[in-house]
Amino acid sequence: MKTAPILTTHSSPLSAKPISDQVTVTTCYYLRKLLAQSANQLQSFIVEGAGIVADEKSDINHVLESLYLEELDISLMARDLEVIVQLQTILSRSTSTSSQPLGQLAKVERRIFWILGLKKTMR
Repeated sequence: MKTAPILTTHSSPLSAKPISDQVTVTTCYYLRKLLAQSANQLQSFIVEGAGIVADEKSDINHVLESLYLEELDISLMARDLEVIVQLQTILSRSTSTSSQPLGQLAKVERRIFWILGLKKTMR
């Protein structure tokens, strides 16, 4: 009897681990929306072929698993994204009433993009 192969994020048979879902669906949706808004300003700093480049259509959990090889690192980055996205949503609401959080918002967004292997470029 044949069994279905396990889906993996890495092509090496030595690292065949199942894909996790540590980043919640809501956070993934928000991240893809943020990636779409900044798409023309983002550039990957990951060596070509070393990981999945995040974009508005990416499965964020797959991206994390391709960028971070240790399960602990994947969990920490997923947890960071969950917390930082909540902070980002609070700050983005605050910018409509005050200009002070704009600098903080930019720092938070840089951290989000950095976790995903991206950086903003000036275009």
